[in-house]
Amino acid sequence: GAESKKENMQAMKQNYCWLVFVSAWSNLILTLLHCSSSDSLLAFHGTALITRRRLLVPSLFETTSSQFVPETEIHHQRKRLLPSIQLPRHPTHEGVNELLERAEQLLASVYESSTIATSSTTSDCSIQQEKSNNFCKHFFQLEKVFANSYVDLSKIEMIGFDFDYTLVTYTNDLLSTIYDQALQRLVQEKQYPVRLQETLTGKFDPFFSIRGLAVDKETGWIAHLSYTHKVAVAWEGREKVSSERLRQEYSGKQTLRPEERKKRLKPLNDLFSMAECCLIADTVQFFKDNNIPFFPRSCVEDILGVISATHISGDFHRLVASNPEKYFEPKPHLASVLQTLKDSGKKLIFVSNSPFWYVDAGMKHVIGPDWRATWDAVIVSAGKPSFYTDSAKPFREVSSRTGRVKFKKIDQLETGEVYTEGCLRELTRCLNWDTTQETSSPSPVRSRFQAQTNAGISLASPKVIYW
Repeated sequence: GAESKKENMQAMKQNYCWLVFVSAWSNLILTLLHCSSSDSLLAFHGTALITRRRLLVPSLFETTSSQFVPETEIHHQRKRLLPSIQLPRHPTHEGVNELLERAEQLLASVYESSTIATSSTTSDCSIQQEKSNNFCKHFFQLEKVFANSYVDLSKIEMIGFDFDYTLVTYTNDLLSTIYDQALQRLVQEKQYPVRLQETLTGKFDPFFSIRGLAVDKETGWIAHLSYTHKVAVAWEGREKVSSERLRQEYSGKQTLRPEERKKRLKPLNDLFSMAECCLIADTVQFFKDNNIPFFPRSCVEDILGVISATHISGDFHRLVASNPEKYFEPKPHLASVLQTLKDSGKKLIFVSNSPFWYVDAGMKHVIGPDWRATWDAVIVSAGKPSFYTDSAKPFREVSSRTGRVKFKKIDQLETGEVYTEGCLRELTRCLNWDTTQETSSPSPVRSRFQAQTNAGISLASPKVIYW
């Protein structure tokens, strides 16, 4: 009857709720299983590591700053607390209860086998901050290679390398130097308050920004755009902009049209941009904190101008070249990697916009004095991106001894020599590199590149990879 139908419906709802509950616990267990294999992953996800320990051993977090608990004591307390982990039971469904019991055993096993590094120190800092700092130091020391597509290097014949942040990477001291030099130019050349330099010198924050942000030149905001080109979040100085202000500024939807993005936003694409991003935010915050009226667009233009002048002047280049140990990170495996590629029959091309004397100092530091012998061609002051688009710009030879540019015609690039200017089409011609035996089918993109090639050599060849 109707009553039995109602009871069945209630039972079904109850079972459904329990199934959802069990499913949620299963997901949690899988997450814990995954996380327990990597303490760094736990640390990377913020407070997960600390939350786990608080869940298991809450009493350990009630110690004062002058106390610490040895690892052996933590282990014993964790073991004593493990049997107390008990999930609620379903009143009638034994199948669900079996799953919950297995979940308890699995949780106990995960907690039992997981390891938590404990620092027996009497620091006044919180454990969470200490773990975060230790992880950051470890994470940024790791050398990693990330790829967003599959690359079969056995089919690659030529590999091109850039210099900055490809073959060499810099310590945070370099970005701090660029920050301070640009700040000095702001005061000396743009007549910004002297107190600005006194306040901000040495205050570059390497953790404030990342690549991929943009500065809104109209507002001075540091913005992060979503994949739909919507301003998802923004900072004015060091303060987060409210959602209401975002909607007001960007007409409700917060999505900018292409022409508006081009006009208003300046992308912060490379790691050098982290210094200018930090300087813009800090300068805006200084004006706000000191109630100094300012026009955001003028402020942004001034800072972009002094950053550009700092790069063009070559001041920090000379500083880096004179002290490579301070500014270049060590690359103990770079020489062997390049030699392995060379031994595999790859053509290695060095192409940088930096002058020869600068790249020579860096490459000697990370590889050694004979670094040029590894490369089929060394090209400096290349003038990218026009290097890729010009069709008839010739190469010129640079004296590796004096740094002076020679005037003879270049028809062939020789190993060990240094060249400047040029273009991609001339590169393929001067290397006598023939890819006419490609078997891949033509495409509209390939056809456009074909017009910039010589003797059928395609610059869009799948046998060429550019780094």
